[in-house]
Amino acid sequence: GYLLNLMSCEDVDECASNNGGCGQLYCVNTPGSFVCIDCDPGYLPNVDGTMCEDTDECASDNGGCDQHCINTEGSFECSACERGYQLNTDGTTCEDTNECLSSNGGCAHNCSNTDGSFVCSCVYGYELGPDGMACNDIDECAVNSSGCEQLCTNEVGGFQCSCSSGYELAEGGLLCVSIGMWYCRCCRYVVLQMF
Repeated sequence: GYLLNLMSCEDVDECASNNGGCGQLYCVNTPGSFVCIDCDPGYLPNVDGTMCEDTDECASDNGGCDQHCINTEGSFECSACERGYQLNTDGTTCEDTNECLSSNGGCAHNCSNTDGSFVCSCVYGYELGPDGMACNDIDECAVNSSGCEQLCTNEVGGFQCSCSSGYELAEGGLLCVSIGMWYCRCCRYVVLQMF
């Protein structure tokens, strides 16, 4: 408004007193009036236009966060990522964590990184334990004697075939032939070796 000063009217700066009633908004004096404008970033005017209220940036497009968005007063933050991911330096996107780089992911033998996780595997002669990380020796002899014709001895990570007395292992290490006999693998018959 205006104030009568002798013979003229002078503009009253409504913003000089109580921010013109604009509350948290900026008060801008205009000739004969004032205007409440703009809130700080992260705020919007309330319904009656006198106060600024926090904007929930997470409500729109997850605040631009790749995974988790947390609204804060006047702002927001992209928080911790899902397990198996880490927050990038850009503060919004998450990238896969290669768990295998730290203590082999806890795997006893082999660790293979996957998107957001990892998988353990074992070398030949071992099988993955119930915990998905330990490797237990496979008793190859317990399963069909592992192809050994006569005797099978389980070893750590493998097995060894052997023969009963009077026999020896043929080429290939699985079949037994009588000592003094020769086994022809390609012909599949036994030939008596003459001395």
